[in-house]
Amino acid sequence: MSEEALNAVVVGVGRMGQHHARNYAAIPGYKLVAVVDKDTAAAQKSAELYSCKSFDSIESLLTWAKETRTPIQVASIALPTIYHRAAAEELLRAGVDILVEKPLAPTVEDARAIVQLAKELGRVLTVGHTERFNPAYRALGKYNLEPAFVEVTRISPMTFRSIDVGVVLDMMIHDIDLVNHLIRKPVVEVRAVGVAVVGKHEDIANARLTFSNGSVCNMTASRLAIRTERKMRLFSPTAYVSADYQKKVAAVITKTANEKELERVRKEVAEGRITDLMQLNYAELVKYEDVVIEDIEPVKAELMSFEKAIRSRGEPEVTGEDGLAAVDVAGKIRECIAAHKWEGMSRK
Repeated sequence: MSEEALNAVVVGVGRMGQHHARNYAAIPGYKLVAVVDKDTAAAQKSAELYSCKSFDSIESLLTWAKETRTPIQVASIALPTIYHRAAAEELLRAGVDILVEKPLAPTVEDARAIVQLAKELGRVLTVGHTERFNPAYRALGKYNLEPAFVEVTRISPMTFRSIDVGVVLDMMIHDIDLVNHLIRKPVVEVRAVGVAVVGKHEDIANARLTFSNGSVCNMTASRLAIRTERKMRLFSPTAYVSADYQKKVAAVITKTANEKELERVRKEVAEGRITDLMQLNYAELVKYEDVVIEDIEPVKAELMSFEKAIRSRGEPEVTGEDGLAAVDVAGKIRECIAAHKWEGMSRK
């Protein structure tokens, strides 16, 4: 016997909100009952497309739900970041489990308030770090990687859709979450630079993070590039990884498959019996593997995972604490950028 579909709503029907609405309408475990946006024309257009109700505020949505006895069980909040806390608190207090698009909030204070309220009320809170559900990233899970160094690049042309925040909270936040998830240790040192070009917030940024276990991450983000690129390179004691999140491909080179042969080579090099490394066949000493990717739209995978957490009342794959941790690191990066004050400076 199939479970009854969960009544879902989307608050904010911009680019990401549209993806959520489309997937809620298509996934059997959900029923999209309404969309909310102060732009009534945009809300009505989405409502017509997905055969649901439209409202201009959360308050009017909840009034309708009460009058019609339509329980609102799930909501995705895809508003500009500065409105996340207010929307999240209103829905949590109404008894709704929520997904808040990344970043969870513009400040650590706001992010922590959302996490604490969800915990107090016993609601499921997840954060829209969709790169966790990118097929290329998920396929790496079986390798049990312990990164020593990670380098990530995330660049794209300016879209002008998220200029209320800088590139750190707009784009780099994805990679902050991924690296936090990979390394699972506190950040102990941050060095960063950034430049504001179009508006008052940084449009280009580079950060170098050092973790408590000695792992290091170098990340670059730009929304002023002429092309789109989303790549990660990682090395650990046992493997080298190259992943392209845009193309959804990844490759892993490991040494464990020929550890005995590698040990023999290392010994002979140390003893001087091998002096010409060109004679070695590198391909025979390591294992190169194109990672098998199960291609599924990240937002769809994210919402399917969210449904499981709601039904089990368990912890979601991306927790509120994960979202808070990402905002915390992003805040430290932004503080470091501000301390440099590159604007208007010149070298003599």
